[in-house]
Amino acid sequence: MARIVKPLTFVEIENAKPKEKDYKLIDGYGLFLFISRSGNKVWRFRYKRPYTNKETDITIGRYPQISLADARASREHYRKQLAQNIDPKTYLEEQTNQKQKELFNTFEKVAEQWFEYRKQRANFSEKTAKDTWSLIKRNLFPAFAKLPISSITAYMAIEALKPLQQKGTLETLKRSVQKLNEIMVFAQHRGLISQNPTQYISREFDSPQVQHMKTIKPDDLGEFIQKLYKASIKLQTRYLILWQLYTLTRPAESATAKWNDIDMESKIWTIYISKGITTNELGREHKITLSEQALKLLDEIKKMSGNSEYLFPSIKDPSTHVNTQTANAAIKRMGYHGKLVAHGLRSIASTALNEQGFNSDLIEVALSHINKDRIRMAYNRADYLEKRFEMLNWWGNFIESKSSNIY
Repeated sequence: MARIVKPLTFVEIENAKPKEKDYKLIDGYGLFLFISRSGNKVWRFRYKRPYTNKETDITIGRYPQISLADARASREHYRKQLAQNIDPKTYLEEQTNQKQKELFNTFEKVAEQWFEYRKQRANFSEKTAKDTWSLIKRNLFPAFAKLPISSITAYMAIEALKPLQQKGTLETLKRSVQKLNEIMVFAQHRGLISQNPTQYISREFDSPQVQHMKTIKPDDLGEFIQKLYKASIKLQTRYLILWQLYTLTRPAESATAKWNDIDMESKIWTIYISKGITTNELGREHKITLSEQALKLLDEIKKMSGNSEYLFPSIKDPSTHVNTQTANAAIKRMGYHGKLVAHGLRSIASTALNEQGFNSDLIEVALSHINKDRIRMAYNRADYLEKRFEMLNWWGNFIESKSSNIY
């Protein structure tokens, strides 16, 4: 017959004195008060661990900080866990480890880890990295830096980013939301959070209006070229604009062009694209077929660039290239402010080539909008290059037809 255990009373607990050896007072159902020789009184709960059936103790806390009623409440909580085959000791350890992990993995620390990870990936130039980190520090760290990343909620994020909407800086707001989500997804994929609570917060904000690049119609290209040759600009700048026009490249790609990337024999210029910035370290490879007009222009450019590695070296420092905004500034001075930007030269070509009936995918590849592998499935390598040469030569002839005595 099981021995009946009489529950402890407040008086018994208070009157319990230290003895020569440690001893315990039993309350029942696994709860007991451990009394040490030094007089400390500690509540403990003894139970058999699920699956192994081995006995173990779990410390509840010291008396009188933990009262008899508190100790019994803890015991009942543990007994309910055991009824579900949950080991109270293991559960507590997991909770403690999780809490420590949360305290260590602040938003700032995770953002730093994400940033290092992102720098190793493609399409993340040095300039993009610098701008991205600056945006995170400026718009996300003030609200989230020291918080455990697991504590961030959608409401907190919306409230933190509202000032950007109120100021009307919608493009900055959009990028801030994007970077916040990239960091949160990074944390989710590494088990630091179970889900991304900020996934849909962009719905709470206004979207920035799409600003199309200012451009002109192909029929107006002749007038532009005439103005280009009459404008009071450096010859190097004129060649820079023409080079961009012939090659369908972005302003930064033309400004940073290097001689080593041009194969005169195959008539191909290879650049490495990373968020619109050319670099030999990051980005995807993009090959540009050179028209006869572009090759002729190269001969003139070579006379000016000297021994520089760049087609368009800086006059102040030939070891580097001209400013990527040089073409834009010149076009403004030519009277095209608000009408045309350097990037818009690509749109002129796109419109003209599409109107001429060239394959739209081929045009998109020439503009480096889609991966070349997408259309290589439709052409073999020789035919693919031949069609690109054909298209760029037509474009070169089109430009030439708009003006006589270009050089």
